[in-house]
Amino acid sequence: MTPRPVVAAAIVDSLHAPTGLLCAARAYPPQLRGRYELPGGKLEPDEAPLEGLAREIREELSTEIRVGEQVRAPSSGDGDASPVGADGDASPGPSWWPILEGRVMGVWLAEVAPGSPAPTASGSHCSLEWVRLDQVEALDWIGHDLDVVRAVVEVCREAHAGPASPPVRTATQRPPAVRGRSTRFP
Repeated sequence: MTPRPVVAAAIVDSLHAPTGLLCAARAYPPQLRGRYELPGGKLEPDEAPLEGLAREIREELSTEIRVGEQVRAPSSGDGDASPVGADGDASPGPSWWPILEGRVMGVWLAEVAPGSPAPTASGSHCSLEWVRLDQVEALDWIGHDLDVVRAVVEVCREAHAGPASPPVRTATQRPPAVRGRSTRFP
């Protein structure tokens, strides 16, 4: 039996001009407590990846997101990122990241949706931090997430350097400003 795929959001402060990333510290199991990961989780059977991503973020962070580019695994051969299809169909494949126990993880850039509450840590996470992109690699990431985070930082750098903005579905709203190393949510 193939393990269920996993989806994760690299939530940045702005899809148009990202400078910070929301980093989530695990609450459990004990050996991972306090280590960082991108928020997300397993897809339900027959659940579309972006539907599952929205559900997982609602469950874990009590907020809504607006999705941008997919951050592709380097082995996909399609570059580091691609736009999300209009129908949100981005099936598991070579653009997904290999992780533990034979699972694959699809990762998308995202931002907090306009009018949504600030993300809050709940059951899965003991804390959330907005960390500047140039400092995220210094955190203690869970093994498989570090390579993904490095790719996220690269995609965000390219967004700053390139003339075009990443595709988004609605107007931009920025969450709390990223100051210094991090800003903790209350």
